[in-house]
Amino acid sequence: MITWRDYQKAVKSNATLVNALNKEHNKQVQENRDYIKTIGEILLLTATQNIAQRGYGESTESDNKGNFMAILETIAKHDKTVQKRLTSIHNAKYTSKGIQNEVLSCLADMVQTKIIEEVKDSEVYSIMADETKDVKKKREQISLVLRYYFSGAVHESFLHFESADRLDAAGLTDKIIHILESHGLEYKNNLVGQAYDGASVMSGKHSGVQARIKEQAKHAFYIHCNAHCLNLVLVDTVKAIPEVGEFFSLLERLYVFTSGSYVHQKWLSIEIDRLSDTRWACRYMALHTIMDRLPAIKRVLQDIVQEHSGDRSVEARGLLAQIDLQFIVCLVTLHKVFGEATFLSDMLQSSSLDLSKAVDLVEALVQTLNDYRDESFFDDLWSEVLNTAEQCDTAVQPPAKQPKKLSSQFNADCVLSTVGQRSDSEREKVFVQPFSTLF
Repeated sequence: MITWRDYQKAVKSNATLVNALNKEHNKQVQENRDYIKTIGEILLLTATQNIAQRGYGESTESDNKGNFMAILETIAKHDKTVQKRLTSIHNAKYTSKGIQNEVLSCLADMVQTKIIEEVKDSEVYSIMADETKDVKKKREQISLVLRYYFSGAVHESFLHFESADRLDAAGLTDKIIHILESHGLEYKNNLVGQAYDGASVMSGKHSGVQARIKEQAKHAFYIHCNAHCLNLVLVDTVKAIPEVGEFFSLLERLYVFTSGSYVHQKWLSIEIDRLSDTRWACRYMALHTIMDRLPAIKRVLQDIVQEHSGDRSVEARGLLAQIDLQFIVCLVTLHKVFGEATFLSDMLQSSSLDLSKAVDLVEALVQTLNDYRDESFFDDLWSEVLNTAEQCDTAVQPPAKQPKKLSSQFNADCVLSTVGQRSDSEREKVFVQPFSTLF
């Protein structure tokens, strides 16, 4: 009887054994959810910030366990739930690389699902695809980006990438269509645009990827990437002007020389950027760095020459001899032109840019280059060349040549003065003539 009364009191006060077990179970479930949520947020942070997650060794004796464990242990100092789980003797800590990859895969699926929902709401969309090589596994991969209008704005969202077993037009077409179908995207009527680079396998009019896709998606209008077109224009322009090609070769040699371990110690305060082989518009930053630090670069080279350290001094002397007026003319002129091209390149890669704006921007650059043909522009540019040469202590006039000696028997028959000839000025030799093609 007494036991029954105690049980009734426990029921009224919600203190039965079943309730106690349920309460403890609910508490454990909530702690597990909070802990796994913390794990997911840390992985999301490292992924969005593009930083490595794992270290070389993640054991308790390791001094550097990687970013993931370092962030988790820092949070544990302020969160008793996380600290309890990390110091527990049980194995369910969810910190192994396998668990990390599974959580990242779940996060990726959530992002893809959100993108697909937005694309389906917008109905029509365009695709952008490109190939890239996985450096580690030495295999080609194809990346696919979707462009669509959603919620009053244009969005460009990376959707998927995977290995490309075949790199011919038929294989790449099948791969792109397979990706769209695997995500449930209707492409025969809703795909209205496709953009690739200018490679023949992608842009071929009759059997390229764009032609094959257009056979199945009749509205898929093909556009050659405008930023890629600009890059090709810069490449062809450089090839057409030998002086410019030699100039960039000299910049590459200068970078290689200053990247050496010995020279790099002297170069810490004036380090220069490496030239990009694929994105020529980005060479503006290297030109800008050289423009700002040219006097210091010459001083470093002069110091190395005076050290008389064998091959190193010989190479420095050779580089120093080539930083002459012609070099400064190329530097100042290309810094100006590539600055305009870089601005256009950045604008062409904007996700909010449409075709009409792209055409306007290209026409604006063409008009700007046409304006550069004006004599006043050349006067201003020549003044900047002379100013830069003065700062670098570079000779503007070539050294005077020793006059030719003539035989005494021709004294009465030889005319030494020019007759009806016009001598080109130094500005025309090193500036106007080489760059007439560029402008």
